Amino acid sequence: MKKAFTLMLVALFPLLAIAQNSAIDKVFKKYGDRDGFTVVTISRGLMKMVANMDDDHESQDFLSRIHEIKILATEDNNNNVNIYDEVLSDLNKKDYEELLTSKSKDEEVLMLAKKDGDIVEELIILVGGKDDNALVYISGKMNMKDLSKLSSSTNIRGAGLEHLKDIEK
Repeated sequence: MKKAFTLMLVALFPLLAIAQNSAIDKVFKKYGDRDGFTVVTISRGLMKMVANMDDDHESQDFLSRIHEIKILATEDNNNNVNIYDEVLSDLNKKDYEELLTSKSKDEEVLMLAKKDGDIVEELIILVGGKDDNALVYISGKMNMKDLSKLSSSTNIRGAGLEHLKDIEK
């Protein structure tokens, strides 16, 4: 009986892991292959490859701790889609700490982090507005300094990564 229970847990574990980010996955699946949307997924394998090419040990360490980066952004027009509201309607916000909120006439930005102590395991950046509409999802074992470095090392406009510089402690 114990073996059957253990086997059942082992079989269900991947499903439980996938369900943790269901609100994020749902939006990527819904819009990922539609015209007018850009999707970028950077896998752990690519992050490791880039880390191995870098001579800076601090950068190698940081890059090796990122598991995945996923970006979903609308192109020139927003296609009457509000990714910001759509994610928030399905996301269990009690699992996340709000790091940054910015609201202006034409744009809202929200950064949420799922943390284990001082380590950020998941970071969600939502940008909604007239000109920008994006979702950035980063998973790994990062600290705030790492996330600020990620902001300065990328040059992807309109995806919300530029807001990472605002959270360095």
